[in-house]
Amino acid sequence: MTEPDDNRKYWDELAPCYQDQTSISTHDFHFGPLLPGNADLRLLPESLDGLESLEIGCGAAQNSVYLAGCGAACTAIDVSPVQLDHAAELARDAGVEIELQALAMEDLDQLQPRVFDFVHSTFALPFATDPQTVIADAANLLKPGGHLLLTTAHPAFAGEWLELGDEGCGLFLRSYFDPPGDVRFTEDGTTFVRSRARPIGEMLDWLLAAGLVLDRLVEPQPLPVPTMSPAEITSRIPYYSDVWRHCFDQIAHIPVVVIFAAHRS
Repeated sequence: MTEPDDNRKYWDELAPCYQDQTSISTHDFHFGPLLPGNADLRLLPESLDGLESLEIGCGAAQNSVYLAGCGAACTAIDVSPVQLDHAAELARDAGVEIELQALAMEDLDQLQPRVFDFVHSTFALPFATDPQTVIADAANLLKPGGHLLLTTAHPAFAGEWLELGDEGCGLFLRSYFDPPGDVRFTEDGTTFVRSRARPIGEMLDWLLAAGLVLDRLVEPQPLPVPTMSPAEITSRIPYYSDVWRHCFDQIAHIPVVVIFAAHRS
């Protein structure tokens, strides 16, 4: 949980390296590192053509670029102008138009009275100052019958992955109900951000309190990266990096994300 100004400074500094070292496809909708995309998971609305879509915490907006290529009318917000510069470049390269706004997710209410058919966010919520309010504001931006697709950090993945010799590997998590935060610093050490997972039951309560109806809850397993060729990885894994590749054993045993698919009645 981090103040928006700290988030902005951190991601402005990290964006060039992050986008250079992480392969994020614009040809499929991604949910997290080493995981199958929507081509396998089938979590997006059936019809995308003409869909009015909002992405929260978009980064370089790869998911919105994909949706725009499928005919959706996309708006994407992020706190980092540098990330949005990357998004604009990707949109130009793909020949699609996306409305990009430099806006913190804590300020979603500034988008009202606009409403959308589809609101989605991938791994932005752990950085929110008040994630419950972000979910409530996202729900308020949905049209009746509109869909929310929220991918966020799985609380179990916040534990420490231990190699125990002959006993194999396992997870140490001191408290599922109060998972430790992931603290990151800028290079000069003056600014830090803290991302934090929340218990699944708590997040579900927030969704229901916002007036949403849960359609699916998914804890996706990674694809079998060690047995896949480079071509298979490129075609089937829309979010990949060497850093995450080294975490495969942990991701193969512990979900790295949890996905909530819900709608407004």
